[in-house]
Amino acid sequence: MTITSFPSSRAIAELHDLPQHPAAITAFNVLSTTGFFLLLAILLTAALSRSVYRVSTWYTYMLAWMVFCITPFPMLGHQTRLDAPPAWGTCLADAALMYASRPYAGFATLALLLQLYVTVKTRIQRTQIPRYFVPILMILPPVSWIALVLAIVITGIRNPTLVELEPGGFYCHLSSPAPAVAVASLISLVGISILTVQILTFRLLRAHWRAFRALQYPSDDAAPRDVSLSIILRVSTFALLPFVGFVLSFLTYVPRLVPRIFGPYNIVLACLPVAAALIFGSQTDVIDGWASVLRINRIGAKVATGASTEKSEISVGTFTTVNSV
Repeated sequence: MTITSFPSSRAIAELHDLPQHPAAITAFNVLSTTGFFLLLAILLTAALSRSVYRVSTWYTYMLAWMVFCITPFPMLGHQTRLDAPPAWGTCLADAALMYASRPYAGFATLALLLQLYVTVKTRIQRTQIPRYFVPILMILPPVSWIALVLAIVITGIRNPTLVELEPGGFYCHLSSPAPAVAVASLISLVGISILTVQILTFRLLRAHWRAFRALQYPSDDAAPRDVSLSIILRVSTFALLPFVGFVLSFLTYVPRLVPRIFGPYNIVLACLPVAAALIFGSQTDVIDGWASVLRINRIGAKVATGASTEKSEISVGTFTTVNSV
């Protein structure tokens, strides 16, 4: 989840006198890039490994946070006053990405928490999840993203003078406070929903703890293993982290604090995808998946260097064994 607000109208006026800090811009870019590639590695590991089990909305969730990371990418080379200014169309596209990515990440987090909650509840009660439920959860986040992107693009086309690189240099925005207020309101609504689902989930676990623990150690090897206490705790922990950004965002409503707080505020936001990668990439099954890939590569290297026929045959057999896990 990303509960992050935007500066007030008075603070936006203050932004035009905002000093630029190239080191903060560089940190923002590096953290965003690092988060993107770490999340991509985790997503590919889960998608390609037969030993990693995740609910469907987990993939939507990871994609949403990857999109969250790409905000500075279109502005690379155009972020400081010493650089050439960005093209208007590129700046508008970047502004649309910036405004839309935050609710997108929030909706994706809400969808994941809802699926985890409903999945645990139905398994404890031995009922079935409605067939339409998961598809709706998977569709809602990208639909919200597309709708917000289109809304910002249309607003920018109708009011081209509003499109600009925000004076801090982190990304483009619209100089009017209206889009920021609308997006912040949407994010706040999503945040309240996320907190509600988290409370319901932990109440459910508390009331049915023994039944839930029994689900973690099924006697049937074919039983689904995509919902565990670990994934619930990790998602819930990460969902609380953006409240740090939420607290900082309140400080942006004090115009005199904006020059001091705006850089750290954006760096905190850029840290969120990295935190997500560390939280979800440290799960045992993901680490085992990476270890299997590294093992395959080492075996392949031995075969390629002209090892003996006997060793090659053993390597091929090991490759097949590893590949079948």
